[in-house]
Amino acid sequence: MPHGRAAVLFGIDSHSAEREGEGNATYSRGLISALFAAGGDDDFALFAGNRDHPFYRSLPARGRSRALRVAQGGGLARLGWTLARAASRARVDALHVQYTAPLGYRDPLVVTVHDLAFLHVPESFPPALRVALRVLVPRSLARASRIITDSEFARRDIVARYAVRPEKIAVIPLGAGPRFHPLGPGAAARVLARYGLRPGFLFSLGRLNRRKNLERLLLAYARARAGGAPAVPLVIGGKPDYGVDAVRSGRRAPADPGGVRWMGPIPDADLPAFYSGAAGFIYPSLFEGFGLPVLEAMACGTPLVISDRAALPELTGDAGLSVDPENVEALAEAMTRLLTDHALAADLRRRGLERSRRFSWEETAQRTLAVYRDALQRGRG
Repeated sequence: MPHGRAAVLFGIDSHSAEREGEGNATYSRGLISALFAAGGDDDFALFAGNRDHPFYRSLPARGRSRALRVAQGGGLARLGWTLARAASRARVDALHVQYTAPLGYRDPLVVTVHDLAFLHVPESFPPALRVALRVLVPRSLARASRIITDSEFARRDIVARYAVRPEKIAVIPLGAGPRFHPLGPGAAARVLARYGLRPGFLFSLGRLNRRKNLERLLLAYARARAGGAPAVPLVIGGKPDYGVDAVRSGRRAPADPGGVRWMGPIPDADLPAFYSGAAGFIYPSLFEGFGLPVLEAMACGTPLVISDRAALPELTGDAGLSVDPENVEALAEAMTRLLTDHALAADLRRRGLERSRRFSWEETAQRTLAVYRDALQRGRG
């Protein structure tokens, strides 16, 4: 509970913000930036791995808010005692973590679980991480004063899997930053030229692992090309992740059909040009608790082909072509339609822009702050 101060000090485990090309990092940066920019008297202690990271220097001054270094210890020490000790030393009134809570922490706790992909698509995770999440996530959820997740789909999944009381879980959608908006053809083309690209390609982005369904994406692209679809490149961006090397080497997919460009991680500043320059954004993921790249694409006016599974229909509504991600023929047909039916593409672009206006990091921050305050009242739940 609060320690008698006029302003409350909330602790946030922010070390994920120091990574690149990961959804957890985007979440941490978007949420923390919006919390620091918001009004109010509350302050924030950010428990960092590297408090000199440029992200922390980008934040505005805010009362007693600051970044505090916490030793990583390979993750085990942080989980076991260093984070709990740092939170106690900083005298935070509540602590916010993603997925796993420090074992020694006993004060009000907020846990964000974006999804349970480690249960649904375990092949996307290294074996040791898979086991750790199976053990630690349910313990963290049971310990939490409040739980945050990104979608109603994910909330239902958590309730069903772990018998958590529904009222304990707050559904708080994510946002897209202000840089994600449609760029004019000239502005997009200038950025894309640095990568040897011209506008008009198909684009897919995300942390590259098995749940992103890359094998079928490549098969569908090859089938669309063979079926007479316009010969535009398929540009695939994102941080390589567990299991992706087998896909890129062709052991689980056909040989490169000639138009696939693997870009690797794309700097955040350049992403709006990729979205704006794309003829379509293709996201046939097998499982998502939200789908940040899809929201960013909508905000940039990019027509969508997306999976009809998990939380993606909830996010996009009628703003994209939804397909069964395991149906290669349907995926190829949808890609071809985007490239050949210009009226359809224009309509999807309009629908996506309209849909994206429902989401913002400012709203995410305000609703998250309300959960922090409620956690103080609930204490140990």
